[in-house]
Amino acid sequence: MKLKFLKFVPVAALLCIVFASCKKNEAVTSVHSQQGSQLAKATSMIGAMENESDLEFSDALVASDRVGSSDCPQVSYIPSKDVYPHTKIVDFGTGCTDDNGITRSGKRFITVYADQQTAPAGKVVSAVTFSNYYINGINLAGNVKISVITPASSGNLTLRVGSDKTVSDQNGNTSSFTSKTIQKQIAGGGDDILSNDVFQISDVSYGTEIEGDSSMIVWHSATDASNPPIKQASCAFRSQGVLNLYLKQNGAETDEYLNYGNGDCDNMATLTINGVSQDITLPFYFFDPHL
Repeated sequence: MKLKFLKFVPVAALLCIVFASCKKNEAVTSVHSQQGSQLAKATSMIGAMENESDLEFSDALVASDRVGSSDCPQVSYIPSKDVYPHTKIVDFGTGCTDDNGITRSGKRFITVYADQQTAPAGKVVSAVTFSNYYINGINLAGNVKISVITPASSGNLTLRVGSDKTVSDQNGNTSSFTSKTIQKQIAGGGDDILSNDVFQISDVSYGTEIEGDSSMIVWHSATDASNPPIKQASCAFRSQGVLNLYLKQNGAETDEYLNYGNGDCDNMATLTINGVSQDITLPFYFFDPHL
């Protein structure tokens, strides 16, 4: 899965976070000029938030228990997953570390209003909130709402995902993340085998990153309409498509592209910053380039 990646991410919110190790993010710092570590941190945050959004979307779909395949996190339903509406609670406790070395703690609450495969157009399928939720020590708060644009009965199930989030580090730096995403199911859905599900993603995101009293990055990103990202339920990461990102800091402008590749289910991507490209290893995560 080679990718071209173009996205944003709050910079300050990245302190002390590295998926598996800081080395995985060396590509970011090496292609960024000394303009600033904050730009490198923002880039990493972008990729991290995209990955989290994919996980949240998967979690929010009806009968999606793949997140609870082990003892950590714990998944429970109130009153029952067979009753609508119900609340799905994904509890990471004091910390669950996944196969990529990322540790999450706290809870995600998912209120499920309807089965996405039978819900009519306009129906809100689910809403996600967070409680004392941390990713490698970085706090994530806000909400996510998923609604139906085109019902499954009319052809390809198409869902709208709206996200409004804040990310805060231990030093009090806070970044904003707003995303409007269209998820179109292009495979699966006709059976109960979740691993067959494949979604095509169209996304527009924007936000600000403020560090300290004055250093700010303003950014926006959008998927490439001619090469939209593809996420297979059976793959840990997006396997195809391009994200375009634009960052601006004190008059300095940066254009970035993240290319997820041509369909291979792997953890490789290509990051291009101001025309300079380098292969990177996913997942992208919050990190401190000074570590």
